[in-house]
Amino acid sequence: MRPKVIALWLSAGLPFLGYVLSASGFAYWLDSGELVATAVQLDIAHPPGHPLSMLWGKAWSFLPVGSLSFRVAVGQAFASAFASALHCLATAHALRGLRLDATLRWSLALFAAWLSAFTYALWFQAVRPEVYALQTLCVAAMCERLLAQACRDEPADSKPLASAALALGLGLANHHLTALLVAPAFLPALWQCLRRRHFRSLTLAGVSGLLGLCTYAYLPLRATHDLPVNLGTPSNLERFLWVVSARVYARVIGPDAAQPLATRALDVLELWLEDVGLLAVLGASIALYLGLRLRSTRQPTLVLALVWGVDAAFRAWMGPVRANPDILGYLAPSFLAIGSLAALALGTLAWSVTRERPAIQPGLRRTAWLWPLVTWLLIPASFERGSLRSFTATDTVDELRRRHLPARSVVIESNPQTVFRSWELAAVEGDRPDLQSIPLPFLRYPGVADALIVRAPHVSEVVDGYLGAHDRLALAPMLALARHRPVFVELDTRVAPETYRYLVPEALLGRMNTSAVPLDRARTAAELAATDQQLKQRLAGQVHETETARQLLWIHYMQAIQLGVLGQPALALTELARARDLHPEEARLPQLEQALRAARAFDPQPFLEF
Repeated sequence: MRPKVIALWLSAGLPFLGYVLSASGFAYWLDSGELVATAVQLDIAHPPGHPLSMLWGKAWSFLPVGSLSFRVAVGQAFASAFASALHCLATAHALRGLRLDATLRWSLALFAAWLSAFTYALWFQAVRPEVYALQTLCVAAMCERLLAQACRDEPADSKPLASAALALGLGLANHHLTALLVAPAFLPALWQCLRRRHFRSLTLAGVSGLLGLCTYAYLPLRATHDLPVNLGTPSNLERFLWVVSARVYARVIGPDAAQPLATRALDVLELWLEDVGLLAVLGASIALYLGLRLRSTRQPTLVLALVWGVDAAFRAWMGPVRANPDILGYLAPSFLAIGSLAALALGTLAWSVTRERPAIQPGLRRTAWLWPLVTWLLIPASFERGSLRSFTATDTVDELRRRHLPARSVVIESNPQTVFRSWELAAVEGDRPDLQSIPLPFLRYPGVADALIVRAPHVSEVVDGYLGAHDRLALAPMLALARHRPVFVELDTRVAPETYRYLVPEALLGRMNTSAVPLDRARTAAELAATDQQLKQRLAGQVHETETARQLLWIHYMQAIQLGVLGQPALALTELARARDLHPEEARLPQLEQALRAARAFDPQPFLEF
């Protein structure tokens, strides 16, 4: 069998097997619930809309195996495995100038593909419903075509550039920011076309890119329908631009962001070292120097340098790097570049040795397929950290937070992830159609509040009061609604402290009373203890899983504040101890404890400002 065929099949097949074996039947935290719901129902997700991911997820939802959440996750696993095969092919292009033996070249290409595919960074994107694995596929397609263009024997043939432009357009229709970070890698090919006056090639590339961008037509076409989830309602040009631009997520970036720029840059470096190791990063750095010096590898090395450098620099410049696994999705282009450059470093070493000692070449050829096996050392740690095979935390929390509620309840949801979980349950299970959710984080998105009021007129006063009070829940409309329906509130900074005396803790929410009543200390202590015990029993080892712990930390933190305001410092300190068990390093917890233990009246305001 030809070395190329072996390398391509192995580069995709083994990662795909690992990804599928570590995928979960339940959607993860973060945006996973929303992305499952919007894919299954062909809805419109949060800005920039992610139309390509919606269509991709919908196609995989027809897979006749497992839950709908699992099927969407398998679609991401396939995308990541396909990206690995394209990465293998791209690295083979980059190595072409060294004139290595075919077996050696393709074994090094397989080494590069596995070095990236087996990192935790790419593994975790491939086992959960998200947009980043599919985006990695778009990036890998761009890199493969650009490296093919850089290594063309006939520069006039610029078909690879057109294909790369198509992948760029599709990438922009999936996660435009990550796609834009790869766009500078087009500069060498564009310069060659301009220098040789290949305007026809530039035109073809432009048309191909626009063709990929046509995927965005999905948004206005679907927005005209009555969708369960229609964030931004991009049915006209103004709203379409609002969604696509993702301006709602604009924040302070650059030197003035929350962390110093140098700290963020060091965090990016640390993430590389954690995932691929010091030797791979050093090898990639050496390859930059050697590859740019050698005429035969200069063009592909320049492309890889632009992918690596621009992605790393902009990710560090944009804002804090730690504490969010989605950041690793942004860094996927740099992991692909590191893999290819590390292989280029080994290829350059083999080229130098065989030039000096040609007799060594047969031995290198015989052992070539052993080299990629070194990357298997990454698998145990990546599988342990990235596997969601036993993950059920979202379903367990849903059981306590939503499924037990009385008939015709209204749930005022403050956490975006709680909203996403509600949407997924409605889309996948048809769960509790009698419940009415009020998604506070999205009420200011164009069209969302209006559509909610049309569907559920009885919540109009609560929605109008929230919007009129500058994103704070007004008490009077909630009291009026509670006289007719059970009302549950998710504690958050949007809930004013004066509301706490009307809320009785019940499982993971607060139940709204129609009048203020003294807190039953014994009943409340029993309720909180029973809920905590159920969570620990059902979650078992998942309690300390990163995102699950953050969700529970926030619940305990807000309940401690509520209990402190209600004059129950002992109960508040118990909740705080539960929070500390989840996140002992959280800086606000000792400060809150000190305030609760103080003799003077507890002031919650400093602990509600984020």
